[in-house]
Amino acid sequence: MIRRSFALLLASACAGCHGGGPLLHPAHVLRPGFVSVGAGLSGEMVVAGSPALASPDAVGPAASESAARLKLSEIAVAPGVAPWASARVGIEGENEAGLTYTGRAIRLDGRHAFPLGEAALSIGLGASALFSGGPGAAAEGSDVHGAGIDVPVLLGFRSDADLYAVWFGPRLGFELLGGEVRLPASGAATAATGGPLVDASGQHLQVGFVLGVRGGFRHVHVAVEATATYHHADGEIAGAPVSLGQGTVAPGGGVTVTF
Repeated sequence: MIRRSFALLLASACAGCHGGGPLLHPAHVLRPGFVSVGAGLSGEMVVAGSPALASPDAVGPAASESAARLKLSEIAVAPGVAPWASARVGIEGENEAGLTYTGRAIRLDGRHAFPLGEAALSIGLGASALFSGGPGAAAEGSDVHGAGIDVPVLLGFRSDADLYAVWFGPRLGFELLGGEVRLPASGAATAATGGPLVDASGQHLQVGFVLGVRGGFRHVHVAVEATATYHHADGEIAGAPVSLGQGTVAPGGGVTVTF
């Protein structure tokens, strides 16, 4: 039973269409020329504003609106479990650059750290290419892509020997999305097969707060992070306007190696 549950979790993570994009790095940047690589898991859990599910045999405007809101949540907020993989390099002048894969996106970022005694203030800018899978025969099939930017601002502390580090701060993000989604067909008899692909477009604003900790020795560290985020998304699905607001908590964790 445990093996089966783990396999399902891993399969869901590797599907590559869910959200969760943790930073999993402290406020302090790497020393020039040093490189870190890491891997782990992340997730996105909706804790407020989850769209209500309509009855499978429901018809009419209310059912269509419910289905559109649910689909917008899936492509914008993308709740679920996803992999996390990252590589970062330190650059002269208290700078750092990174490349991260988060299941739903590939993110390229750079940041600068301002030393504040034992603390550091880090300001970053990330650019992401977004993808949400391809259209399939299943009702949940979609082909949505887009682009986004985010700005994390972190204040953090670490021990002299880098045995542990703590960081926290706001993270703002904005995304543009477009493509096709498959809405569920009306009526119980056809709900399992789904309806035709319809055009979808939208924009997604995120306002979050990050809290992370890291511990380890010498070159190997384990990092754990959680981000509480308010999401506002609006757009059009099948030509009809749709919008939603949701609150999520996104935990993440991984192991990093520095050399």
